[in-house]
Amino acid sequence: MARSSATTPLLTFLASAFFFTHTASAAYTLADSYTAANWFEKFVFFDQKDPTNGFVQYKNLKSAAQSGLIAIDGAGDNAAVYMGVDHTTKDPAGRASIRISSKKSYNHGLFIFDIEHNPGSICGTWPAAWLLSDSGKWPVGGEIDIFEGANDQADNKMTLHTTSGCQIKPTGFSGKIDTPNCDVNAQGQGKNMGCGILHPMTQGQSFGRGMNAVGGGVYATMWTSQDISIYHFPRSLVPADISAGKPNPATWGMPVAKFAGGCNIDEHFQNLNIIFNTAFCGDWAGEAWNSSTTCQAKAPTCQAYVQNNPEAFKDAYWMIRSVKVYQEGKATTRRSRIAHDTTMPDEPQQIHGNVEDVDDVAPIVRRRWFTEGWDGLKKGLRCAFGSKENCE
Repeated sequence: MARSSATTPLLTFLASAFFFTHTASAAYTLADSYTAANWFEKFVFFDQKDPTNGFVQYKNLKSAAQSGLIAIDGAGDNAAVYMGVDHTTKDPAGRASIRISSKKSYNHGLFIFDIEHNPGSICGTWPAAWLLSDSGKWPVGGEIDIFEGANDQADNKMTLHTTSGCQIKPTGFSGKIDTPNCDVNAQGQGKNMGCGILHPMTQGQSFGRGMNAVGGGVYATMWTSQDISIYHFPRSLVPADISAGKPNPATWGMPVAKFAGGCNIDEHFQNLNIIFNTAFCGDWAGEAWNSSTTCQAKAPTCQAYVQNNPEAFKDAYWMIRSVKVYQEGKATTRRSRIAHDTTMPDEPQQIHGNVEDVDDVAPIVRRRWFTEGWDGLKKGLRCAFGSKENCE
């Protein structure tokens, strides 16, 4: 038998009026902290041939330390990790640099990179801070480029690289889509391009020299099953909740990049490691050399410039304050009963006062309950479902 239309709103009211539902948003808790105190213990140094065909020699931990490519700057809470490149020699085999990968891999999380200085906006360089799957079969498992650029690029570009079946829509972020298909073999896009979003900042504070000039900043990447969102905060605008170690993305406003809309995130992104590296030339900086009039004027090719001008790369270094990885806890819901013995009419009558819908009744009843106790609760119910005089 079908229920009367009057019964349903009444039951809805009873549920909302007699019970308070408290839902606490899921808080992020710190899972891993990469700082100067443990940095070189938590990362592995890659010292093989550059997979992107760069004019670079990646050094292992011992070699990097001996040649001054890595160091700890400062002490205590003010310490930061220095990761630079060779800027004194002319080596025909490629410029010495570093590429490190976290020993731990992740599935989902909030990744907060606190970058004081980066190697960008220098002709010939290709620095990146990113997440890469440990599948060993790129792009299977996915790649998330959080911070990346080449040559004299002024602003950051954020990119996903996947197998087929992952695209993004141009909504929910302030940046500008450069390429929409994350598939590295997508038709109509350059090979290995993936889906890229250009940073909207026009002041040049999101990458390279411009970012360094304002003391660096924070990039926060929120990776869930629904989407991958990237936020950027120049040093003076870093939210207090991040500084306090209690990040709350719900208060950060619109991200600069949000990858969502036509992609099964969990299918395409699995077991990602954190990576920092500084490459030279190669598949991006080398191929794009002639796209920059500034760089092209310095030498006929990227490799010629990088090999013969070591002093140009003195400032091509990372200074990292920390990388912190947070995991989201489960939201909790608690219901508290506030009434159990109140006489109600069989059917709701005309609603009086300024209440125009049964959904508006519960707040009135609750307010009466808090201010006048049980007597107030009864008055509130009579006001909602009885005569207008009961609302006085």
